[in-house]
Order: sequence, then C-alpha cells, then structure tokens
Amino acid sequence: MDILKIVPEPSIFHIEKDKKYPFDGFSNFPLFLREEFNIPYGRWKIEKIERGGNGISIEDGVVRIWGDEYVGYATIIQIIKQTERYIPALKLEEKFNFSFRGYHLDIARGGVPTLKTFKGILRWLFLLKYNYFGIYFEDLFPWKYDPQIGKGRGRLTGEELDEIIGYGKKLGIEVFPSLELTGHMEHILTLPKYREYSEWHRPWEGCLDLSNSRAREFAINLLEEVCEYFPSHYIHIGGDETWALGRGKSLNKRWIFRGDELYKEHYKDMINVVSEYNKKPIMWGDMLTGVYLTPDERKRWSHVLEDNLWDRVTIANWDYTKGDKSHFLKIIDSFGETRKLNQIVAPGLSDWNTFYPNFETALINIKNFLDVAKEEGIRGFLLTSWGDDGKESLFSFLDPLILATMEIAEGNSKWEEKWKILADENDEVLRARKLFGGSPIATPLLKRALFGNTKSFNISYTLPISPLSEKEREEYKEKVENVLSNIGDSPLPSDLDFIKRLGEVSLLNIKNRAKKEDFIELSERYAKLWLEERKAEGLERAIERFWGLAGMVDIFG
Repeated sequence: MDILKIVPEPSIFHIEKDKKYPFDGFSNFPLFLREEFNIPYGRWKIEKIERGGNGISIEDGVVRIWGDEYVGYATIIQIIKQTERYIPALKLEEKFNFSFRGYHLDIARGGVPTLKTFKGILRWLFLLKYNYFGIYFEDLFPWKYDPQIGKGRGRLTGEELDEIIGYGKKLGIEVFPSLELTGHMEHILTLPKYREYSEWHRPWEGCLDLSNSRAREFAINLLEEVCEYFPSHYIHIGGDETWALGRGKSLNKRWIFRGDELYKEHYKDMINVVSEYNKKPIMWGDMLTGVYLTPDERKRWSHVLEDNLWDRVTIANWDYTKGDKSHFLKIIDSFGETRKLNQIVAPGLSDWNTFYPNFETALINIKNFLDVAKEEGIRGFLLTSWGDDGKESLFSFLDPLILATMEIAEGNSKWEEKWKILADENDEVLRARKLFGGSPIATPLLKRALFGNTKSFNISYTLPISPLSEKEREEYKEKVENVLSNIGDSPLPSDLDFIKRLGEVSLLNIKNRAKKEDFIELSERYAKLWLEERKAEGLERAIERFWGLAGMVDIFG
C-alpha cells in the first residue's frame, strides 16, 4: 500500500504517518456485507457514533463511523481492498454535493441483465456511494394486468424483481421504476390488441393516442400496478420525445393540433396517481421546455411549462452533448429560477448505437453538466445508459465511467488511479479502454465500417446503415490503425479483446479483405460475452448482422 485512494475523494483525509495496526477482520461487520464483499472475521470492531456529516476514524482494533452507515461501510471496504494485513490510523470526512446520486439503466431495448449482473451493478453502485438505481422497463415489468406484455423479450419475473429491490435495499440503494406511458411505447403498441391505442397508424412509432380515453385509462392501469408493486419513494413516469403526439389519430378527429394540451392533461392524471400512492413522480424535462423542438413548435409548447403542475414533480433534465458550461447553464436555467430545486440533471454515458461507449463525449458531458449543477445548487444527478439500436455496448464497459461520474460529482475528478485500484487493473488495460473510447471505434462509424461497406453491396438489419464515404474511410482507417498500433499485443480481458477484434475486422472490411470466417468469429465471441451478463432474449437481433454479412461474403466472395 502506497497511498490510499477513496472514491469519491474525501473532504478531509488525514493518515497518521508510520502508524498502522495489524488487521485480521471484523467481529461485528454486517453479515450481508461481510458475505457479499468477502470481509474476514477477526478481532476488530465497528463503533457507530453520533456526529454531524459522514466519516470514519481508525485506531487500533476500532473503526468508528458516523453519518450514513452505507457510505461508511463502502469506505471501509475500499480501504480493506487496498491493504493487506495492516490498516493505517486515519480520519476522514465525506461531504456530498448531491443528495440524489443515481444511475438509470435501459433494459428495454437490448439484453436484459441476469440476476447475477443486476447484483454486480448494485454492488458497484454501493461501493461508489450511489444511492438510487432506476430501471427503465418499457414493457419488461412483470405485468399482472396483461402477462402478454413483454412476453418473449426476457422481461423480469416477479421473483427476480423482488430480489433486485431487496438486494438494493440491503446496500442502501433505492431501486425505482422508470416507465414510458406516452411515447416510446412501441413494444406494447405493436401488440395486436393495443394497436388501436397508437397515435399513428404505424404503431412502431410508439406514441399513445391521448385523445382516446381508453388508451389513457390503459396507461393509468399500468402505472397503478407499478405504484402498488414498488416500495420506492420515486416513480419515473417518462414523458420524453413525444414528438408524434397530436399529429396522428388525435389530429384527424378535429384537424386541430392538441398535442400540448393532451400531454398536460395526461401527465396531470399520472402525477395524481403517483401522489395518491404517497410517492414522488420523476419525469423527463425536454417536452416541457421544447428544447429539442423546432422554434415554431417550441412556441406552441411554451405555455405548458408555465403550469404549476410541474412543481409537483422532480424534473430529470437530460442533455448528452459535449457542450461547454455555458450550454449547460442554459439547459438548467430553462426551467426557471424557482424550479432549480425540482431538478436533477441527467448526463449520459454515450453507449447507445455503438459497441463501445464514447469516453470522450461522455466525460465532457458528465463533467460540464455536473460542474454547473454543483455551482447552481442542483440537488441530484441521474447518470443514464440507453439501449438505442439494441444495447450492443456491454454493461462491463460502463463500470469505469460510472466510477468517473462519482469522482467528478463528489471528488477531485481524478478517477483513473482509483479505477485501477478498485478494478484491480493495470496501466495497459486502462490505456486500451481510453484509446478505444476516444476513437471511431466508440462511434456509429464502427458499425458503418463493419456493416455498411461489404464490397459492392450494402446489407442492413434493424436500422439502415450507410457505407463510409471515401474521405470517411481514409480518416477511419488512419485513426483506428493508430489505436490498434498503440495497444499492440498487450493482454486484454475478453470483452476488450473483442472490441480490438471488431476494430481489426472493420479495417479488413473497408479494404474489401474481410472473410466470412471473420464475421462468424465476431458473432460467436459476442454471443459468449452477451450470455455472460444477459438473458438470451435479444441476442438474435444483436448478432444477425454478423451472420448476414458472413452469408453475403460467402455468396458474393
């Protein structure tokens, strides 16, 4: 042990030089935490004391903790992980800028984590001192209202969800549901019996027809079931990107656009339902400000934000760009001065529509958004991971960014050394992670190089993929070759080694040298990694592109 590293960096951290004590384990460490984190049994004791703030102090045989005991235990576990037979005398205090420190995971548009993976995510969140975990279900909640909803898509069973909620509670983490009951309902509205509730005649767009009283009643019934089920204080009721609202069946009835009014009426009903269950609603804020609408549409929606209805919700204010601090100040200010206390900011991991998260975009987004949030006194953050285009990015790739977010939010932003210690990872592997994350491999360009440019034909499954232009191809080739050259033959864990191979095959493909065996190999390796962390449902969508290309190469040579 050289210098102890704690996530996040404590506000006060004093280690007594050359003063350390033999450590053999604890006699009264909480049994659940002892078993989950392999804490040895020994002579040492934990003493809880009354004192302001959060902190721990260590003397021979005694660790005193005060404040949030989960924070204290997580800090102790971090210390034990870095020491062997001796623990130094020390005192540290921890202060948090954000009372709400959350992580939000989309399980609806890719593979559903196994119970083992969920528990691993929760253990990591606990160790890093997150206190909220939102699960974005869409249709994958264990519905009793209609068991056909989500059937065949790997939805969670009641037993699995109970265990996830209970496991989180034992770690001091509130697990709460994140729903979509207006937009993003395509997996429900495409079921034959619910197509009549779709705003558009093409239900794959996923917007509920809020001019249909039966459709609204249907959404309320689903919400009530979730409110009854979850013991959480928070219920996320969605509300983002409802761009189709008011433009389909509801428009046809009177030929008058009423999307804004229908939105407000529907969300008033849902907010009332959540309140009746003595819970607090969270909702996305983009439609309230119209931030991603055209200027004309924004004017049409402007009166919606003026309603005091939104004072009853926690607004999850999302933005995933690489904007500077002035950009994020505008995003936060867009709800008005009086609503700053109602906000939590929601940066993103940039892990959608790609096999690997874009570290460069994610870290700029997270740092600038959270830095401004701290300056403006925002009370919380909700780090988001989305599954657009099938959630191809493995959950294992997100762990360093989840750590970095907490260190940026509550520490000194210096996350790399702490990641190496807590993840037990060497410099070469961390370097590879960052190189991949700052290259075209971590962008949709990778998929275009792989799937959009196979000799003279273009094959596409699920979403259209265009080939790279000549200029893009040359730039991609240069940058990816440079990354692979810098990584060299360094041994990598299996998930990162797969990303390296993806990069290699993408280069072969744009040179028209990829073989069917290359795509079959990628398919087999990816399937194995997928099944190590997810249920099988959804895998076929993720690998069909590999098999499709293997077949095309075999046919056309």
